[in-house]
Amino acid sequence: MRIETRTAKIPILAGVIASIVLMLFTALPAHAANPVALIANGHGFECLDADLSSPIHNGTRVQIWNCNGMSNQLWFWDGAMIRNALDPNKCLDADISSPIHDGTRVQLWDCLNQPNQWWSRVLNTGQIKLGWWDAYRCLDQDISSPTHNGTVVQIWGCNGWDNQVWNFYR
Repeated sequence: MRIETRTAKIPILAGVIASIVLMLFTALPAHAANPVALIANGHGFECLDADLSSPIHNGTRVQIWNCNGMSNQLWFWDGAMIRNALDPNKCLDADISSPIHDGTRVQLWDCLNQPNQWWSRVLNTGQIKLGWWDAYRCLDQDISSPTHNGTVVQIWGCNGWDNQVWNFYR
């Protein structure tokens, strides 16, 4: 009897283990496998930063700030989108309240998987380009005035300058 009981329990135990493994892997959000990173600009080595002067919301300003490693400065790729670790439901977003142009504001917005939230990284230059539909515009640190905490991050025509170079630090 004992042998029959043990052998009868093996398939049940295997089924329970398989169910737990399946549950664990399907319960993990898609971004859990993507490591977070600081994204530092090549111009002054400050970090891409979600402004914390108010709670994170649609329209939260994205700016340059001294790197401090707080969660509002941690980002991860999720397919073509860049999500903020503080609120993984918010993505780096080019403001489309007007047509995309040099100087278009970059902000956080609900991740909608739209072209204004699609980014691609050019590995040999370090540039981050906006989507596939506007391959000539890059994520850009505004250098029209001296860089400081709160400097604007915007979209600008890709030019190869160091204010468009972004380094990922894990």
